[in-house]
Amino acid sequence: MLRTLHSIPGLIAALLLALVAVTGSVLSVFPALEAAQSRDAGMVDVATLAGRVSARVPGVETLVRQPSGAIVAYHMVGQDQRASIIDPATGTAMAAYRSSAVQRWVKNLHRKLMLDDAGRVAVGVAAACMLFIVIVGVLLLARRMGGWKQLFGPVRGNALQRLHNETARVVFVALALSAITGVLMSLATFGLIPEGGSADPFLDARPSSTATIPLASMPALQAVSASRLRQLKLATRGDPTDVIELETADGTGAIDPATGHWLSYSALDGWQTLQATVRLLHTGDGLWWLGLVLGAASLTVPLLGVTGTLLWWRRRQALPRLRGNASAQDADTVLLVGSEGNATWGFAVALHDALTRAGLRVHTAPMNDVAARYRGGRRLLVLTATHGDGESPESARLFLDRLARAPIPAGTPFSVLGFGDRQFPRFCGYAHAVHEAMSAKGMVALRQPGEVDRQSEPEFLQWCEWLGETLGVALDIRYAPVLPRTTTLTLLSRTDYGTDAQTLTAVLRFAPAAPAKKSRLRRNKALPAFETGDLLGVVPPGGGAPRYYSLASAASDGVVEICVRRHPNGICSRYLTALQPGASIEAFVRPHESFRPAPGAAPVILVGAGTGIGPLIGFIRHNPPQRPMHLYFGARNADDGFLYQKELQGLVGDRRLRSLTTAFSRSTNKAYVQDRLLVDAARLRELVAQGAQILVCGGRKMAEGVADAWERILAGSGLTVARLRTAGRYVEDVY
Repeated sequence: MLRTLHSIPGLIAALLLALVAVTGSVLSVFPALEAAQSRDAGMVDVATLAGRVSARVPGVETLVRQPSGAIVAYHMVGQDQRASIIDPATGTAMAAYRSSAVQRWVKNLHRKLMLDDAGRVAVGVAAACMLFIVIVGVLLLARRMGGWKQLFGPVRGNALQRLHNETARVVFVALALSAITGVLMSLATFGLIPEGGSADPFLDARPSSTATIPLASMPALQAVSASRLRQLKLATRGDPTDVIELETADGTGAIDPATGHWLSYSALDGWQTLQATVRLLHTGDGLWWLGLVLGAASLTVPLLGVTGTLLWWRRRQALPRLRGNASAQDADTVLLVGSEGNATWGFAVALHDALTRAGLRVHTAPMNDVAARYRGGRRLLVLTATHGDGESPESARLFLDRLARAPIPAGTPFSVLGFGDRQFPRFCGYAHAVHEAMSAKGMVALRQPGEVDRQSEPEFLQWCEWLGETLGVALDIRYAPVLPRTTTLTLLSRTDYGTDAQTLTAVLRFAPAAPAKKSRLRRNKALPAFETGDLLGVVPPGGGAPRYYSLASAASDGVVEICVRRHPNGICSRYLTALQPGASIEAFVRPHESFRPAPGAAPVILVGAGTGIGPLIGFIRHNPPQRPMHLYFGARNADDGFLYQKELQGLVGDRRLRSLTTAFSRSTNKAYVQDRLLVDAARLRELVAQGAQILVCGGRKMAEGVADAWERILAGSGLTVARLRTAGRYVEDVY
């Protein structure tokens, strides 16, 4: 619901919001330009200023202090009225004052779209839409980040999501201020906010005599600083009934030309002060630096509009197309889906189609659409993502409340499969919450919740295999993720480790394939952009779905380097480890920004085993010598399992790697990498106290043992692995 509330107003008002924002940005520059060119009156009082000007500018009628601080005198020259910029120090006219025609045109476009009241209404509605979008957007971002405390933590997601969310996070305060003040100014324009103010102070004001005293001698003017001046209108010469009108930042009143004292005075009331403050905060007049800040923030509105529209379109394109979806009342199997960005729907559609082909009547729907009653439902399956740190995804926001009210019979079999990211402490937390709620309702769990890390197809297929066995049907899962365009890569070289041909490990280095001589297409001229730790997606011949391998190189290295261990039943690993130099593959890069050293000079502790060394050695290669990096590496033995042994020793020698600690599980002194961590507990605890980040890469069993070791190392320090994960200081790449 929040996402819909955020998207729809933005899509409808995108062009209008962009126009208002850009024109507002242009207008924000003028106060700064005026402030740079003006000479402020400083500590001079109005009496002194008026005396100087009247002595040097004949025929002066009105003095106006611009919001920038510039003093402008309106005076008569013959039959013509002129406006001059005044030097407050001397009272002389420095130059003619002319308001900018460009500024007037842009202001007219910004305030009323070159229309009259209809344009003002449209701009007011745009400001209200902006405020609504900002508020809902902040709520969405907080939920995505895992709570308000994590609002300014690392933003996860693809490049487009990060660009949109990181930009919004920087400017949302400024955009909210512009929107709030814009709405208030629109309401004031149409009289929906009281103008305030008491009776007209000039209505009954009359001078005490026809005599006048010099302006510089008037007590009322002497009591007002020129910095508080808004406008001083002098009494008309030859008119014995006219008075001096003074408007300041604090109020308005009439002054007796004969005595220089107040005849009447009306201080600004609350409504007038509010409107003046709102105008100041919205325009930046008088606070030019604030205007520039708000103007710069407004320039991001078109960017946010474009990225938001692209994100919306991608979600729309990813919406499922279900074939043979049975009605809720006729189905024997109900499949409910909870998804935030629609990725889970790809798995749900594959499962829906497989169950349907197996002869079951399947009804698939979002979790929010859980029906009050399923007449023929013999089982209920739930596939749900976890949003942020344990939160429900968008299409499951209402599920738990509706489940509590739904009269689903006790004893109904169910199973839950969760999709999440192990970087979050509450991995698949919402799936577990759903499982507990369904159990509490008296439904019977077929098993504990399944878990899929970062859309892993093998983990999904493993759960589907169990489901087919449980239901007594053969499930033909045809999951086909949408893949990006691939690049042809040619194998340059390989380095093999291990004597067992069935389990050897190979370090493979690829380069872009040279285009055919007669081909005019040069698609593979350069490597795609990538960083160490990103993932290389490879689709093996006949394999269908891609397999992902962590990159040990960056695009700047000029090669694509991965570590692959051959698995006896691994389609892709057997394919890759059988390649010889000169062979080509089709591959693509999937960004993995969450797994890389954080910026800064804090220590980095790298923990890996086997092929998990791949991204870690890449981090070390690109590490400046002044940043401490410490590697803990585990392998089966030192003879043929120690990947990059010579290079690592060289990296220790040039200080890009400060320490190298190894553990070999099949050596005489058998040890695992977590054992080495515990031996160095005191040193590691000190590094964490210095702000160290921990990066772990390798198999799941190893990662679990390493996490347990770190819990023991951190005991009594006030820190836990969960807290370090939340802060982005404990990051895993687990397979």
